[in-house]
Amino acid sequence: MSGISLLLALIEQGYSGSVLVVEKRAEPETQKTWCFWGEENLSSSLRHLIKRRWFSWSFSGDGQEYHHCTQSSEHAYCCLQAEDFYQYAFEKLKGLPTIEWLWNTDSELIDTVDANANNVELALKGRRVSASFGFDSACGISLPEGNTINQYFVGAWVKTSPQSFNAKKVALMSNMTADESCFEFTYILPFNSDYALIELTRFSMRDESLADMQSACEDIVNSGDYGNDVVIKKWEKGVLPMDTRIAPVKVGNWNCIGARGSMIRASSGYAFLTIQRWAQKTAQSLCSENKLSLAKPISPIYSALDFLFLKVMRKNMALSPTLFSSMAKNVNAVVFARFMTEKATFSDVLSIIKAMPIRPFVKALFTPEH
Repeated sequence: MSGISLLLALIEQGYSGSVLVVEKRAEPETQKTWCFWGEENLSSSLRHLIKRRWFSWSFSGDGQEYHHCTQSSEHAYCCLQAEDFYQYAFEKLKGLPTIEWLWNTDSELIDTVDANANNVELALKGRRVSASFGFDSACGISLPEGNTINQYFVGAWVKTSPQSFNAKKVALMSNMTADESCFEFTYILPFNSDYALIELTRFSMRDESLADMQSACEDIVNSGDYGNDVVIKKWEKGVLPMDTRIAPVKVGNWNCIGARGSMIRASSGYAFLTIQRWAQKTAQSLCSENKLSLAKPISPIYSALDFLFLKVMRKNMALSPTLFSSMAKNVNAVVFARFMTEKATFSDVLSIIKAMPIRPFVKALFTPEH
């Protein structure tokens, strides 16, 4: 998604250079759903792809439920689907003479011997290809020592009997539970009263089986909470790294992008809006100055806050439901939405900090990890 997003931004901003797109897969993975807050935060050329908007979302656990509501599209929760995004992108890009597509193709990045070289090279079908810039969304990563957290998710799109879901409200985190290694919740994205995504999510320091999680998700779907006439239409699943300490392993002058290029909010897994903003800034820099923007995809202040939050979770994962419940209870919808989109004011950041239980954060701040 990050590579196609950059390509769209380049074409929209008038890039006239040649582009080679190399992909190992035969076709893009379309069983994905991407969400974010505030449609105004998205490029105007992509807003027509927004499938649904919600002005209310909730958190629940241990018998308590907290609701956030907003009246403004500026802070609404928005969703678009990968299938729509890729269909739009390929219709926009097909037939352009400056773009060469190579699907189902193996390649190897070449590490440049000359440290001062300004180009990148690729070994491709017995030949070497050289370019001014290279972007790699599948680069290796360097894992830190000690515990790391991954986000595992398995979701079922289900068709049910009418009035099974409140179509006006997203359950961001429902039935929050945790033990010493794993924080679990159910995410419910209702497109209407009888069609929704029901997703089991785990933030875990242990290795989780997606197959076992799919079985657990089926149990949730068939629990009777959504009626007895439930049909699973399709599945989506994945694993995301949740650690600001993960560093991409670069090859030569290739630029790591996407989740492996630190373009994901480590504390939540949200990445779509960050990637779109990065794509716009990078395309603008390439088109106007023929160089890469030095701006980081995620502001250092949010990376620092995510680092501390995740450090608290690594030290006491069982505390996770309390952390998210405290934020939901003590921060309003507008502040929460601005924080999640990296548009928080100084006052917003203070509100987020004040919402948290202070002792575990002070302890984590001054205690080194081993």
